[in-house]
Amino acid sequence: MIVIIFIYFSFFLDFLVWPIPSEASTSSLLNTSDQNNALKKGGLLLVFILNLLFYLTPFGIAVLKITEGYFPSIEWWQTVGLILSISGRFISLLGSTSLRKSSNGNLKTSAIFKISRNPISLGMHFTILGLVIFFNFWYLWVGFIFYLLNIHFKILIEEKFLIEKFGSDYIKYLNKTPRYL
Repeated sequence: MIVIIFIYFSFFLDFLVWPIPSEASTSSLLNTSDQNNALKKGGLLLVFILNLLFYLTPFGIAVLKITEGYFPSIEWWQTVGLILSISGRFISLLGSTSLRKSSNGNLKTSAIFKISRNPISLGMHFTILGLVIFFNFWYLWVGFIFYLLNIHFKILIEEKFLIEKFGSDYIKYLNKTPRYL
């Protein structure tokens, strides 16, 4: 359970202390969306809140279990989930560190970005999947599907922005590097 707390601590540092700007972040979408379309903004906000609740549920369960003094033996599949989560955080941190090092506004296509156009999201997918496997509650599986769809559609928005920003350079990169793996 303590490992899960550390995983979330790294999330909080990554998102709150060293955030990476995105055209497809919820705040960007809310700020740049049609100002008169309250339904669209409400939908975006609802999706964000539901994803946040899903995203924080494993953290809440881990904290609750620790405060109850409950440290069960870990099953083999929970070990797989933890390994997947830790590996996912490593991938995300590699991507975000690499992106921060080259924050000069140029298209990033080297390092881990040679393998995936979205290593940060890919790592997050592995991390969340590992947590879902670890806790194995049905509602986390349902939430994981909605999370994947939400992030996928945000990636599509980001790709459209990057095509407009970098033109043929991004299209070449898009054609030779997979979106995820």
